[in-house]
Amino acid sequence: MTLIINGKSIAEKLLSENFPTPIPGKKVCFVSFGENAASRKYMEVKMRAAKRLGIEADIIEEKADLTEAVLLCLSDILDKQYDGIVIQLPLPPKVDTDTVVDILPFNVDIDMLSREAKSRYREKKTKRVPPVAEAIDFILQEGNIDPKHKKIVILGKGRLVGEVVGILFDKEHISYDVIDKETSHKERDALLIEADIIISGIGEPHFIKPEMIKEGVALIDAGTSGDSGELKGDIDPACADKASLFTPVPGSVGPITIASLFANLQRE
Repeated sequence: MTLIINGKSIAEKLLSENFPTPIPGKKVCFVSFGENAASRKYMEVKMRAAKRLGIEADIIEEKADLTEAVLLCLSDILDKQYDGIVIQLPLPPKVDTDTVVDILPFNVDIDMLSREAKSRYREKKTKRVPPVAEAIDFILQEGNIDPKHKKIVILGKGRLVGEVVGILFDKEHISYDVIDKETSHKERDALLIEADIIISGIGEPHFIKPEMIKEGVALIDAGTSGDSGELKGDIDPACADKASLFTPVPGSVGPITIASLFANLQRE
């Protein structure tokens, strides 16, 4: 029988067991650059969560689409003394993402985007956790799955999913394989069909089909994309019939990620 993960209940548990609600005296900002309708949708979801937690929150949308202009905007935002600043990704094509996210001081980088934040996490020098990495960890615990000695496949190397999930496993000396654009179709198919755990964050609607996976695999879908106005994950819902654990999109990884984001306000 497939365990369908209810991300909302896990998110509630994360916040209620570790943090007071409402979280008093905190102010955060969600900022996007360029024209991106999906970014606004994601920011509005986070705004509703902030309101429920009693956190003061602002949305700032800037049209800047060059690196220097974006950095100037962020300098002004940093002067406003927010407790947390979240830069909505992706940034416009002409913007250097590393340069932009690295401008965030660690104390306000609750999304753990900067290289400094990830380095501190990798070296266990902070109690903060990249939100998707924490969501994956909680989901594995919910499914009573010990990732050690399992064949793990991560789809994608993106900074929000693939990179931080890799760090999560690296810290615990857990081996895994990564599938990216350079992976041949033959190798990709061989890795997927043998995988015990698949974690996907490529943002391609329903990319993984039932015939690509084995019976009993744990499927964790951290990839979201808009398709015909509907939010879809990387894994075809039909795969749930073969899986031991399945995370539907929306409703699983997303709520836990948002809870972790706000939990980082209370961590150092």
